[in-house]
Amino acid sequence: MVDSRQNSKSGRVYGGESAAQRQARQRRRFLDAGLELFGTIGYRATSVRKLCKHARLTDRYFYRNFHDTEDLLAAVYAESMDRVQAAVMEAVADSSGGSQPDVMIDAGLTAFFVAIENPLVARVCWLEVLGVSPRIDEMYTRRIQQFADLLLVLAKGMLPAWSLSDEEARVTGIAVVGAISQSALNWLLEKYRTPRATLVGANGRLIRGLIAVLPAKACP
Repeated sequence: MVDSRQNSKSGRVYGGESAAQRQARQRRRFLDAGLELFGTIGYRATSVRKLCKHARLTDRYFYRNFHDTEDLLAAVYAESMDRVQAAVMEAVADSSGGSQPDVMIDAGLTAFFVAIENPLVARVCWLEVLGVSPRIDEMYTRRIQQFADLLLVLAKGMLPAWSLSDEEARVTGIAVVGAISQSALNWLLEKYRTPRATLVGANGRLIRGLIAVLPAKACP
């Protein structure tokens, strides 16, 4: 008969959980603790000890899941941005039935600003990741490029004739994402004083204005 009390290294069931399930649960608790502490007291003020206290786990379990607090920050940031991007993509997909660009733009922007109305997510993604290390800087830059690529994919789907070169399109996408990102950061810093609808409207005009001035593609 299998002893269900064997330790996690055996891979056996203990307390109704497998070793993989236990580790996943522990990792989830540290991710939640990281979002809470990084999003309130800040990354630099957060220690492994504070994370363990908040997660109600020992440092043994922390180091089983993460190399250090920077490793946890990277994981929290990646998960948060994945959720923001998924929300935007879902909203755009749900609104694309009529293929009306204005509706799709507003739906995507609304989903984006709703997602970052969570101040924990907004602080982690727009403040706490800045200047931490070359590794985190690279992650941040890559995410900006991913959002720019997503914006370009959506724009190409809306426009019957795409006229920009790949290089100009890449720079344009980064510029637009940078503008939206800066408005998101300002919204956080002003403690969400501006109505969300104003943010959506202003950034929507920015995107629609860009589309309106794109040069027409020359006919062959």
